[in-house]
Amino acid sequence: MAPRHAPLWAALTALTLATSGCGTPPWQTATASPSLSASTSASAKPTVVNDLANGSLGRTLRAGAAVLDVKYWSTLDLGQWVPEVTKPLNVVVTSTLQGGAKGQQVFLTAVRVTTTATDAAGVTHELDAVNDAASVAPGYLISKPNSYQQVLSLPQAPAGSTALRIGFTYEVLIQSAPKADTYLRQATTDTIEVPLVAASTTQPTR
Repeated sequence: MAPRHAPLWAALTALTLATSGCGTPPWQTATASPSLSASTSASAKPTVVNDLANGSLGRTLRAGAAVLDVKYWSTLDLGQWVPEVTKPLNVVVTSTLQGGAKGQQVFLTAVRVTTTATDAAGVTHELDAVNDAASVAPGYLISKPNSYQQVLSLPQAPAGSTALRIGFTYEVLIQSAPKADTYLRQATTDTIEVPLVAASTTQPTR
């Protein structure tokens, strides 16, 4: 005959098993983290690049043995860089020659500027290129302390454009020896980015 207290032990065992099964279901724990991650990603904003944010930008470029020191700035306040206007960009280029002989010169023969406008949807538009070819031979002397200084006019961008990506190509001639009439041709490139400001739609009050 089974002991009379057997049903009591069975009830306690069932209660213990039921209690040990309580807690947060594993599928609820698994879904909490991805939901938070998605929310964080959705609130992230893209970084706006403005290479002229400090008013001017200096770059050091290499064209063979020639080292070009380039500076960019604009006389037009960046707050007025709206899409539908022509934008002046000042460029100054001077050069030093690494490993060259004393009196060996560097000449700038051409500057080519290509500009791409981008809108808020990421659609790009290629604008008209700007070219400045030297009007003297063999080119503009840029060996320090001499320099090339020019104001380049960037073309208007389509309405709704939000940023410009400006590419530069510099072509130079390096004298093969002091007073020589032979040259080594080299080229180097650079790129800067500048945001555009939405044109004001506010009408004047009468």
